[in-house]
Amino acid sequence: MKRSCASALAVLMAGVALLAQGAPQMTCAPDGYGAKGYYSMFVQNDDGFTAFEIASPCIGKDVRDVAEAIGMGRGKVMSVENVIGVQFRADGTMADGAGMARLSNAEFHMAYYLPAMRMFLNGTRANGQPLKEIRVFAQQYAWNEAQEGRGATAAMNTLNDRLPLIKLTPFGAVWSLIEAEGHVTSSRTPDGKTVLTGTSPHDGIETSVTVEDSRQHPKLGPYEPTELIRLPVAVTVKANGHTWGATFADYRGDLEPNVWMIFPTTIKWTVDGKPLADLKVTFFRSNPFHDRLLSRRTLDRRSRRRALPVLRVGRHAERAQRREVA
Repeated sequence: MKRSCASALAVLMAGVALLAQGAPQMTCAPDGYGAKGYYSMFVQNDDGFTAFEIASPCIGKDVRDVAEAIGMGRGKVMSVENVIGVQFRADGTMADGAGMARLSNAEFHMAYYLPAMRMFLNGTRANGQPLKEIRVFAQQYAWNEAQEGRGATAAMNTLNDRLPLIKLTPFGAVWSLIEAEGHVTSSRTPDGKTVLTGTSPHDGIETSVTVEDSRQHPKLGPYEPTELIRLPVAVTVKANGHTWGATFADYRGDLEPNVWMIFPTTIKWTVDGKPLADLKVTFFRSNPFHDRLLSRRTLDRRSRRRALPVLRVGRHAERAQRREVA
């Protein structure tokens, strides 16, 4: 018993010493990417220490600010990829041939670290026939399913249409900027919004995120209604000779119980300027279990090291602690 206590104390003291050291001295290489990966540790309340990847020193302040605002960036020794996937349900419409299908309780599962997505499309087609399809893509493959995870039928001709969709959420778009590291450029719109543009070296898709500095919003996670928050409000994605667009509005911070995460409840997608989807979000979860989406055998080394849990750390945790003390 004494030996166990001593071992536990030694581990705890080592962790405290590591945290006290802060971030290591990291350098941005001349090519605009971090010279190598760095990792740190945080303590979970009931599960010991967990490692996380420290943000590359090449990632600029604008990207870090937006990542922190939407819950992707956390910790004094900052990590910016804490949201690795989302699950949300929505009603609305989606392009269906020459018309628009009506969606009812459609569900979207997205894994940013693979990347991969599964769409459960329920509702009524533009011609009035029932719509019930499961559309999937993962990395370089696309297929449809008769049931979740069963009855797969190849749909490779849809891959180029499905892959950009994963970037048409705030988290997916910011992932592209994070991966672009020091190659992100910044510009301003006539009405004062910031546009951050970068191309992930992993897929070569150019992604632009329009950011609005807002002081008039509902309570969003730790941000009070009049407190400055930097919100992604639009995305432009250029892929395969087409331009995909998204707008985000009506952010809420109460969709996920006991977790300070925010997500827009009005999402509109376009492709080449034409309507693709108009979604009203009714349910949202961050970092759901993705075992249902793909086997862990498909994860490469880079994916595994980024599989991080949702925890209140850094600025979010500090604010929570202040309120609990008060």
